[in-house]
Amino acid sequence: MSDVKIDSLDIKILRMLQGDARKPFQEIAETAKVSTDTIKNRYQTMMKKGLIKGTTIVIDPKEIDQNHIVSIGISVTNPYAEQVLTSVKKITGMFAVTRAVGRYDIEAIAILRDIEQISTVKNTIADFPQVQNVDIEIWVDKPLLCPKNFEFQEDHQ
Repeated sequence: MSDVKIDSLDIKILRMLQGDARKPFQEIAETAKVSTDTIKNRYQTMMKKGLIKGTTIVIDPKEIDQNHIVSIGISVTNPYAEQVLTSVKKITGMFAVTRAVGRYDIEAIAILRDIEQISTVKNTIADFPQVQNVDIEIWVDKPLLCPKNFEFQEDHQ
């Protein structure tokens, strides 16, 4: 359990920065009805404690023609989960791939162009000899993604 304690002001600051990580401290201070120095000090404290790791941009994958975000659940024959995990991470379009406890041994999120690519990815994973089952779910809402794990594909048109 973490020793980081936050209060309602910290939460206000975090919520505002989640909406726009470049929001000026003065604007946050005006909204929170405190001084700009208070916001600056709170921000620096949260950085030092590791609650805030940095800032980032947010990407709408549909704007770069990656129209489908897909959850992939993979059941694997023991003890091959690490081997399959490593192979799945190499597949184009994978956003996040991790070991899981529960219904699946591995869960992944992929950002894919179209239904044909979804089918190809599913079949590629299902063809690994250690894979018992692959389930696909297509997200219907329009998520925005932090680019840390987002792989860009260069356009070759």
